[in-house]
Amino acid sequence: MPRTPLKWCMACVALLAAEPLFGAQITGSTSGCAATAQPGTHAPANVPSSPDTTNPLVYINADQAMARPDGTGTFTGNVTLRRGKLCIGADTLTFNRNTGQVHAQGNIILRNRSGDVINTPILNYSLQKESGNTGFASFQFAHYHARGTTKSIKLTGNNQLQLDDMRYTTCPPGNEDWVLSGSRLDLDRATSVGTGRNMVLRFMHVPILYLPIFSFPLTDQRKSGFLPPSFGTSTTLGTFISAPYYFNLAPNYDLTVTPRIMSKHGLQLQNEFRYLGSDYSGTAQIEYLPHDQTTGTDRGAVFLNHNQTLSPYWSAYANLGWVSDQSYLTDMEEGTYYATQTYLPRLLQMTYGGPVWQFGGALSGYQNLDPTIPVTDQPYSQLPELWVSAGSPGASNSPHLQLRGEWDYFQRSESVVGQRLDVRPGISLPLRNSYAYFIPKAQLRYTSYDLSANGVAPPADATPQRTIPVFSVDTGLQFDRSLRISGTHYTQTLEPRLFYLYVPYRNQNALPLFDTGEPDFSFDGLFRDNRFVGADRVGDADRFVVALTSRYLETDTGIQRLRLSIGRIVNIRQPIITLPPTIAVSTAAASANSVAVMRARLTQDWYLRTGLEWDSHGDANEQGDFLVQYHPSSSSIVNVGYRYSRGQQLQSDVSAEWPLSSRWTGLARWNYSQFYHRTLQGYFGVQYRSCCWAIRIVKQDLILASGVSDNAIVFELQLTGLGKLGTPMQNPLQQGQFIFQ
Repeated sequence: MPRTPLKWCMACVALLAAEPLFGAQITGSTSGCAATAQPGTHAPANVPSSPDTTNPLVYINADQAMARPDGTGTFTGNVTLRRGKLCIGADTLTFNRNTGQVHAQGNIILRNRSGDVINTPILNYSLQKESGNTGFASFQFAHYHARGTTKSIKLTGNNQLQLDDMRYTTCPPGNEDWVLSGSRLDLDRATSVGTGRNMVLRFMHVPILYLPIFSFPLTDQRKSGFLPPSFGTSTTLGTFISAPYYFNLAPNYDLTVTPRIMSKHGLQLQNEFRYLGSDYSGTAQIEYLPHDQTTGTDRGAVFLNHNQTLSPYWSAYANLGWVSDQSYLTDMEEGTYYATQTYLPRLLQMTYGGPVWQFGGALSGYQNLDPTIPVTDQPYSQLPELWVSAGSPGASNSPHLQLRGEWDYFQRSESVVGQRLDVRPGISLPLRNSYAYFIPKAQLRYTSYDLSANGVAPPADATPQRTIPVFSVDTGLQFDRSLRISGTHYTQTLEPRLFYLYVPYRNQNALPLFDTGEPDFSFDGLFRDNRFVGADRVGDADRFVVALTSRYLETDTGIQRLRLSIGRIVNIRQPIITLPPTIAVSTAAASANSVAVMRARLTQDWYLRTGLEWDSHGDANEQGDFLVQYHPSSSSIVNVGYRYSRGQQLQSDVSAEWPLSSRWTGLARWNYSQFYHRTLQGYFGVQYRSCCWAIRIVKQDLILASGVSDNAIVFELQLTGLGKLGTPMQNPLQQGQFIFQ
């Protein structure tokens, strides 16, 4: 039987053109919504389009049409209704021009402005309110890359959808590796939030999680709601599970509250508050564990980190920490940093940084986390510490005046305590040109004390003083030449340097040792004017430092491919001032007088860093390290390191992360001490990344600050569109990133 669409179209046009609410045009085209099933495609050329989504015109295509006097039209056969970017395709569709109400049946495809697609056998929809409901439906949300099925969908005009008895996943068609199902799911496009009730999460068809209420982000924007829980097992915690709830309080601050149940300790409550302003930022954390099952006591912790800009020159900083007991951080596994710390710092600081003058003050202290360290070996608290510095750069090749000053009050139980004033005025004359420099410098260092006793015998001299002049000359040359290696143009530099330091000997045995120690020996340390850090000791010196540096720079790119530096201390007179063995960092720092370092970027993928410190007189290697890295891509890396310090340290460190296939990645780290014959930190595991999920399983071993070995199995599951399950850990791509200078 031949089709006669023109007859029905003439009747419908006459009916719908009389003061239409939306307006309509009827044609005999058989194009449907499936023709634009993919976002970004265009309507067929013979179908009028309306790019303005507010345009009220309605275009209807159908094989047959019938109009009634009440303003209702019935369309059958390949029906397509379009209004702006909205498209409804159906076998049969009824449209009321007065109310804008649509009722459709049979093989319905609804595509909205966002490109979302809903397939259903029945649809009631109001074009005026942009709302409606469906029967059983399957859906695809283009913006969220999600799909699923539902018993019914309720659409409202305020960008909200309600799905009943639904199944939801971001896996592609034919793949349901993970599925979220529940009695109801509300999707709010305005806030990009999904909220489900009686939700069950299935992974590989196995139920792994049930939540009576579950809220998750539809995009990367922040929102309030439950975050995915983490779970696992470890030596110190036992079996644990945590369920964080995130409060998006304002655009510039938020709060995360995390109840955590641990089989070895009980229920712990963790709170993290973050804030950010135009001139301040910070984080506050509060943790509480009532009646720990292991210790039988209430335990907790408080941490505050705050940065404040008071003016262009003034700033303030606070870093405060408190724990209820010395083993809290290691017992609660508060991260690798805290687990290996001996002291928990506490600092309040305010500074001023002007063009000439800089000064500031601080209150600093520590909480000891190692019960085996006696009080007399713990650091002093500085309550307060005040400092000032000034510089007068002046014109080129003219005298420069400098001033450094510091006043401290040191406090510690069972120790000598008191005040210290340290003042260092100085003058230098930097003479420079394009190939050479010559910088003579003179300083006068005055230090005085006002001492008392706190639980110990008073010092023999309560007001000792020390005045020491310091003279130095730093001079060097820079030569360069052009050369070509394997077709690449390089600039090679040759930079000899000579440094002379003279500090006369002064007996300093009567002075206390508040904050003085030995720095790590290094190439730059050859040119220090004091062999010690802190003001309690000034090392006597009468010596030269002879050094040579050579660099290879690519002429076209400026990349430094190689840097070689070597230096040696030549003592005219052997130094006398030393530190007690209980304070000295190592014998290596005291005896080494020669150092050589190399930094190399051998190719685009290979990097090398090595250094060696030795005693030129005894030819004994004191300290050294060798680090090589192969980094061919953003997803693969191999780090190999070796560190040596005579009498103290002998460590090897190997880590790698490498793709095993298109989806599998292996990762491992092994940090081993040959000196103590034990693994300090190690882990190995695999990571699998699918189209809609990723999983990482890692076995980890760590030596805590207390010396206890903690073994853990870390489980991390990431479901695309839902977030991560588990506690993220550092990987070789984040660790051992060498710096080449």
